[in-house]
Amino acid sequence: MPTVVSERPALLSTTLPSRVPLPRPHSPTPLPLTGTPGCSGHPRLWDAEYAAVRTGAWFSRLPEPLQAAILAAAQVRRVAAGGVIAQRGASPTGWVGVASGALRLGTALSDGRSLTLDFVGPGQWFGDVALVDGRPLDLDVTAHVASVLVVVPKAGLSELIERFDGLGDALLQLNCKRLRHMFRRFEELHTLSLPQRLARQVLRLMHQFGRPVAEGVRIELGLSQGDLASMACGSRQRVNRSLRQMQGQGVLQLGPSRMVVLDEAGLEAVADGRMALVERGPAEAD
Repeated sequence: MPTVVSERPALLSTTLPSRVPLPRPHSPTPLPLTGTPGCSGHPRLWDAEYAAVRTGAWFSRLPEPLQAAILAAAQVRRVAAGGVIAQRGASPTGWVGVASGALRLGTALSDGRSLTLDFVGPGQWFGDVALVDGRPLDLDVTAHVASVLVVVPKAGLSELIERFDGLGDALLQLNCKRLRHMFRRFEELHTLSLPQRLARQVLRLMHQFGRPVAEGVRIELGLSQGDLASMACGSRQRVNRSLRQMQGQGVLQLGPSRMVVLDEAGLEAVADGRMALVERGPAEAD
């Protein structure tokens, strides 16, 4: 049953769970749609896009009136692959939810390389921190694939926080979840081997962007070895070797831009250190 949140001046208490389950696997690939967007829930979103926002792990736990108010205040933005959403150092302009696609969070290095830190997928929200503290943005945000966004302007978010008791607490819970995720990533960097970190990152991407197929679960996100190397904090050469080892042991199937998780239990075993990756000997080489 959703938490009750009312508009001010009513006084009430709001309790949201501190732990939110991972979203079910879904595809960030836009559906082949024709005509003018529109559904029973939102005039500028397709049904699948509207459902992705409404069923997001955090958003779905908000009360119905608050969900409706957020979507009513939001503008819909359709962005082509490679489109710039926000740039590091710029002033924040909006609170963004992803209805379809995938956004890349990263930064440009002084040598010209691009560092990928994470991806934001359907049902996830970002940008509220910079709007609340008023400081410049810390990351570059680009559309990794064609994406559909719902964007609440800065003034709109402030108005929603004023109108609805509990939205501030809900945003605090969301940021607690992000902080715990960051702490886990930091701990993994210092305590786990590269194959374990890589396996955990692939598992996260599978939960976030996975689509069931006959062979297993395909990650519907074109990933480069540089992306995975950045996210797992390793060199491209070592990441490539670990991926090939997982493929050789029947855990993954690698393609030009997609990977399929063939054995989720095996991938979890690599992530937990219960399965060691082994080099194939000369007699086994292709």
